[in-house]
Amino acid sequence: MNETRRRRRGNAVFWAGALLIAAFVAIAVIGPMVFSSSANGIDPLNARKSPSLSNSFGTDGFGRDILARVITATRLTLLLTFGASIISFAAGTFIGVVVRLLGPRLQGAILQVNAVAVAFPALILALVVAAILGPGSTSAMVAVGIAGIPMYIRLTSTLAAQVVNEDFVRIAELQRVPRVVVAIRHVLPNVAIPLSVAAANSTAFTLVELSSLSFLGLGVQAPEYDYGRLLNEGLAEMSSQPWGVFGPSIGMVALGLGILLFGDGLAAMVDPKMSAPQGAITRFIEKVKSGTRTSTRSTAEPEPAVAVENLSIGTISEAGDRHTLVNGVSLHIAPQEILGIVGESGSGKSLTAMSIAGLAPNGLWRTASGMRIRETDMLNRPAPSVLARTVSLIYQDPMSTFSPSLRLESQLGDVFREHMGWDRDRIHRELLEALTSLSTPNPERVLSQFPHQLSGGLLQRCLIAQALLLDPELLIADEPTTALDVSVQADVLRKIYRFRAESGASILLISHDLGVVEELCDRVLVMYRGEFVEELTPAQIRTRNVKHPYTQRLLDATLYLEAAREGGDR
Repeated sequence: MNETRRRRRGNAVFWAGALLIAAFVAIAVIGPMVFSSSANGIDPLNARKSPSLSNSFGTDGFGRDILARVITATRLTLLLTFGASIISFAAGTFIGVVVRLLGPRLQGAILQVNAVAVAFPALILALVVAAILGPGSTSAMVAVGIAGIPMYIRLTSTLAAQVVNEDFVRIAELQRVPRVVVAIRHVLPNVAIPLSVAAANSTAFTLVELSSLSFLGLGVQAPEYDYGRLLNEGLAEMSSQPWGVFGPSIGMVALGLGILLFGDGLAAMVDPKMSAPQGAITRFIEKVKSGTRTSTRSTAEPEPAVAVENLSIGTISEAGDRHTLVNGVSLHIAPQEILGIVGESGSGKSLTAMSIAGLAPNGLWRTASGMRIRETDMLNRPAPSVLARTVSLIYQDPMSTFSPSLRLESQLGDVFREHMGWDRDRIHRELLEALTSLSTPNPERVLSQFPHQLSGGLLQRCLIAQALLLDPELLIADEPTTALDVSVQADVLRKIYRFRAESGASILLISHDLGVVEELCDRVLVMYRGEFVEELTPAQIRTRNVKHPYTQRLLDATLYLEAAREGGDR
């Protein structure tokens, strides 16, 4: 009920502001055509007349109708206000998005310069620029537009900083999408709503700044006039004709109020917490094949399909000090082998996997003696078409994997369209078949939805379907069943297990669930504080035949949770 009332209030405020703005736009269009003669015609005999029925605000020193001049000035006032706002919005938004896609040093330098500019009031900056450009309506518009750019850069860069670290942006980078396309297609749509609200509210301040420049003589020059120019003229004659300041003042207040109401109503109507219900996070242990497990690795130890040697990852401080997060790890995965990595949160599992795929977060350093997937050297940024067929990823958090501004079929089909050469019909058909094989209810509807309209479980199945359709040489699955309910987890695990046999792919499975890796993996690596501390077979996990104390603690924690769950069931 409270939410409904809030939205109704937002709608009322929004439409009140919109009606006020529409009224001023109508006045700006019609007013000069109707009132131009009385606004500009000089009549000394009627100079400085008091308000009357024929002259609501009286006349000025030249006998011109003040109300007619206010109505006529509305057109130039609106043109300059919206023009300056467009300059600020367009330039500030563009720079704010682009700066987040630059390298850390250049990004830091630009943001530092912008921080200095933001420290000065916009009107002061506008005065400086206007003084350089000289007086005039165009100069005033450009000056106020330039003065508003730093605010938009700061706001846009702050919003974009959150978006560029999302998984869907990393996926675009993995596909080698040009940065300009990433900015336009993925970043801008996801910061558009808060930017629109800010732009609506900022326009009111732009109106005040432009009027201030005209009032001070640096803006609109005679014979042109806007609200600020009329206020300047009215103030000069205030002792003999005090009514002259009322007209432009009322116009400024009413227009500014309409813009602010529009912005506040727009903000109230926007729901920033829109989210879909998440799928249940459950634990699942089920044997995915019958009979005695036989290793997919032959006695002859085949050439590994994936080879990573001495991989280290870390951060570097502004002073140049390095902090290591992953320390000299090496791993090998044979063809058709499933290698599991287990460990607590923050141990470096996902960071290692993302680095293998070339998707380590920005700001980290990475070194390795070698990193190869089949014939592809991952240290030498492979071509997008090669990379698309080399590695696929299933992320842990499906909600952050997809761009909320695009429909699922468009996002899922991008990689097939760009790098596989599939047409729209084939993409649609293949995605439907893949989703159906993963027990997805109504896959046709799922593909036509936006991410926020679906649960985490359905989004995870979409991600798994795309990853398997790519038929990669390495499939990286980071907690692939976390967002799925218990009725679907078994089907997904079976599908992943069958995929390695049917495609010959290698699989790197990251999980907290020792039961899953025990039943699904051929080998298991235990990761602790950025290092692999032990390599295990499934039989060793079942018999608790482990050596490292950390591995023992992981097993003890699993047994404790199982005992607690069984006790709760009783």
